[in-house]
Amino acid sequence: MLTAIAPAKVNLNLHVLGKRADGYHALESVVVFTEFGDEIAIEAAGELSLDLSGEFAAASGDVSDNLVLRAAQKLKGHCAVSQGARIQLRKQIPVGAGLGGGSSDAACVLKLLRALWGVAVSDATLASIASDLGSDVPMCLHARPLIARGRGEEISLLKPPFPDYFMVLVYPHVALTTKDIFAAHRAGNTAAMNTLSDDDFPSLPALSGMKNHLQSSAISLCPEVAEVLLALQTAVQQPELVRMSGSGSCCFALFTDEDRALALHASLQQKYPHWWTRVTRMGTQ
Repeated sequence: MLTAIAPAKVNLNLHVLGKRADGYHALESVVVFTEFGDEIAIEAAGELSLDLSGEFAAASGDVSDNLVLRAAQKLKGHCAVSQGARIQLRKQIPVGAGLGGGSSDAACVLKLLRALWGVAVSDATLASIASDLGSDVPMCLHARPLIARGRGEEISLLKPPFPDYFMVLVYPHVALTTKDIFAAHRAGNTAAMNTLSDDDFPSLPALSGMKNHLQSSAISLCPEVAEVLLALQTAVQQPELVRMSGSGSCCFALFTDEDRALALHASLQQKYPHWWTRVTRMGTQ
């Protein structure tokens, strides 16, 4: 049996630069991954199957249409593999939160199945399969700090050293879909990050000057997002950065030390027990 963590994705910013000819929006985002994520285990079997468990299993929809199973089927078809696999997925990342749970799960399963089946699939081919599954899946194959452009598939890996950041994730138990958020989006400032190096991890002042251009449209659909942001922005622990992640309803507070992150997490659990909260560390693999 092979096991792995499919890490949660956090967009430290998300700039929407306009609509492309193919209908997708052109994006630019500094993306990191966390030590927290979904738990995946796979083992050899005659057929492909997926077993879901965990806090957010019920919110993941029909198993037969799960992105993980679709990823496995695509790789199996591409490689003409006769064997199957039993995939066990423990869903701990909230659904519709902007944390890329489904995409990260799919990317993780692609890598695990390549190893389980022993197929000679290059990283470039795996990335092509991932791109067909969704805009976030290619970046999740890397699961390390990067800049994503295009519709998300144009990736520039950032070079170490990386800062040691801790994050408190807060999800108000209201799922938002990417489709709905983009439908509500109204174009505003579309300036690209033209002062940002494609090599170095951006400084905190640089990150603070960026935005999530989808934040206001998310608030219009889910006022709870504004409530979460206010709670984080006014916290006595004074996070270095507060923002909504991606195109979902989860927000994060970023810290340079663990003690303040743990203190905020404990405070939120006491004051807002109806919110889902998690304290985690930024992954640097």
